[in-house]
Order: sequence, then C-alpha cells, then structure tokens
Amino acid sequence: KGQSTPLSQTISYKVIEMADIWKILTTILFKICPTPLDVGTDIWNGVDFIVNDSPIWGAMCLGLTLVPGIVKGVTLFVKGVTLWGEKRTWWNFLGCVIFCLFGWILLPLWTVIGFCLTLCQPAPKPGDPITQVEVDSHDCKFLEVNTESMGQVVLNVSILMISGLQEKKFLFPGDLQLLSLSISFIMIIKSAGEQHFFRRTPYYPPSFGESFLVSIVLCPDIIFRVLALPLVCIYLRWLSIAPIVAILCLNYYGAGKRAGKCGLTFREDRLSTAAMSVISPSVYIDQQSDNDDKLASPTIQRDYYSWNRKTLVGVLFPCLILITILVNTTFVDQFGPLCQIHNLQGCPSSLIITTDQFNTIFLPTVILSGLFTLVHQFLSNTAFLARPMRYDEQIVKDEHGNRKTQSSQNKLPSSAQDCLVLCTAGDYHGGA
Repeated sequence: KGQSTPLSQTISYKVIEMADIWKILTTILFKICPTPLDVGTDIWNGVDFIVNDSPIWGAMCLGLTLVPGIVKGVTLFVKGVTLWGEKRTWWNFLGCVIFCLFGWILLPLWTVIGFCLTLCQPAPKPGDPITQVEVDSHDCKFLEVNTESMGQVVLNVSILMISGLQEKKFLFPGDLQLLSLSISFIMIIKSAGEQHFFRRTPYYPPSFGESFLVSIVLCPDIIFRVLALPLVCIYLRWLSIAPIVAILCLNYYGAGKRAGKCGLTFREDRLSTAAMSVISPSVYIDQQSDNDDKLASPTIQRDYYSWNRKTLVGVLFPCLILITILVNTTFVDQFGPLCQIHNLQGCPSSLIITTDQFNTIFLPTVILSGLFTLVHQFLSNTAFLARPMRYDEQIVKDEHGNRKTQSSQNKLPSSAQDCLVLCTAGDYHGGA
C-alpha cells in the first residue's frame, strides 16, 4: 500500500524463513532419509547375495530386517497394548503377527510419516517439548538401529572376513556390500549420540551439535565392538556363545544398583540395557513409567558406561589373545579356521583374510580402539568428557510432568556415597 516496511521487521521475516528452511533440510537429511535408506540397502544387499549363489548370507541379511518388527510385535503383545486400549484380546495377537511379518516396512514407514508430520507443524519454541508423534518416530528409529543395523554391521564385517567382496554393481567390487555396511555403521554412530540424551528427556531432544559430540566420543567403543565381535564369532564359531553370554550377564549385573553405584531399579530396564549395549554403550529407561531412575539418569549413564567398557574389554581381550595364538600356529592352517572343524556344508575351507592381514590390520585396530575405550573410562569424571556428555546435568519435571534438563553449575558427585544418596532421594540435583 505504498508504506515502507521497517528494517527490523524485514530481518525478522528473513530469519524465520531461513529457520524454516534449515528445519526442513535437517529433518529430511538426518531424520526422514536415513531409516528407509538403511533398510533398503540391507534388503538389496540380501537379495544380491541370493542371486549370486550365497543364499545363506542373503537369508541372514533379509532375516535381520524382520527383527525390529518381531521385537515390536512381541513387546506389544506381552504388554497387551493395541491401538484401541491396553486390554489383551485377539487384536493383540493379530497386531503381533502383522508386525512380525510386515514390520520391515511398517516401522520405517511409521518413522517417515511421523517426521513428515513434524514439518507440517510449527517448530516448538525454545524450551517447549516436541510432540508425541515425533517421540514415537525417534523410538522406531532407535529400535531399528539397535536391532537390525547392529546385526547387519556385525554380519557384513564377518562376511568380508570369510568370503570377501562380491561382484561389482556400480564402481568397484563389493560396492553394494560396503554401501550397506557404511550406512548401517553411520546410523549406529549417529543414534548413539541421540540416544544418550533422548533416554534422559525424550520430549527435549538434543541439538545436532550436542549429539554429534557424543557420537564422536562413543565412536571408538563402537569400532572396537564391531571388529572384535566378528573376529570372535568367525574364529571361535559356536564357542563364541560363551563370551557373548558372559557379556550379557555382566551387563545385566552392572545395570543394577551395586555397592556405592547408581543403577536401574526395574528388571525390564536392566534387560533392555544389557542387550542393547553390546555394540554401543546405552542406558534404557521405560518412558511410560514414572520412577526415580529418570531423575538420576546422568549419573546412571556415567557409571554404567564405565562398567560396560570394562566388561567388553575384559571379556573380549582374552578371546582375542586365544585367537591370535591359534592364527599364528599350524592348528588353524591344518584344520581350517571355521568350517572343516565343524564340517559345515557350503562354508569356505579358509578365510579370505590371511595371517599377515590379521596381524597387521585387524588385530592392531581392535587393540587400539579397545585401549582407547579404557582411556574414556579414566577421563569420564574430568571436564574433558563430562562436559560433552553432560554428566553433571540436572533432570527435573516441568508443570506437565515431562522430564526436562537443567544446566548444573555444581560439581560431579565426589564419592560413591554421594551418588547413592542422590539416587535414593530420587531427585537429582548434582550436588557433591
């Protein structure tokens, strides 16, 4: 109408416009695309194995894509939860069957739809919680990462050690294998940082920078585990069940309240934590329950991460020493590392990796990454690691009962007794 627009108002409009564009780009690139891309490449990789006369590897890759749906369906059935309420009826059984059969497409679709709906809503103001739809989308994404992606990484690393690279699809031999492996590994690294804060306050997710720093801190842990576990599995074969069971049992014990240490109270949380922290350090607290563990979650995470690292290194290092002795003796050369001992049909008589490659590439990488995780252990109480991990953070409840984080200026608990008092009180104030 011929009236000039004030400069401040013009700048405000541009800032809002750029914020919306940034929200759309980050949501598409980091939330919507990764999950279907990960599942799609895994399915493509499994089908490619079957087409190229490797039905066992292909069946295992495709089978892992069903695991998230099976876990989701069985969980809903056990809890008696349906879309129409929490009464256990035949609808629960039907929902369980549907998730078990079609969860490989339902869960990624659920994740994509949920994040797409967030784009249609105004961005929450600073300090406001995200919607329940976005929380559910994060839960589905984390379920897919902690079951399928972790299994695919261990399986594909084992395949590379046993059978080597497949035929070229695009640019070089094994490009599809490496693409599927890389996407799954990136998903694990990315989700490790997001879960660290999401398990504390699901309605207040971290920023990209905050989760990225935690992902970098946890990266050596993940590298050590995704290399050490395949080595143990392919060389020890069925005997590898013993160290894996030992890790699960020790994780379960460490997740509970030990002498002078904080821990999880409920058995379901301890079971989930023990199982899901084999590949990546994680602490799981049921979002639906209202207990004091949620308020003490930063201290529980710090104590459990320390225990989990000691457990993995303490169990896997002796196994690696045994494997190194076997690889460098005539025992493996004479009998075959995996197959001739057990007479497994269709399995190669020897590994693709040679003794020199094992001694110069795989073993040093595993040992260095394992020792680096112990360095994290000794630095966990210092500001160098405590600041990005926010171990001194306070978890409080807002007026709606949602957990919310508060920056704490107090020091970390200086003794085990302080930590125990904090958990017993059920109100984490970070005092020492």
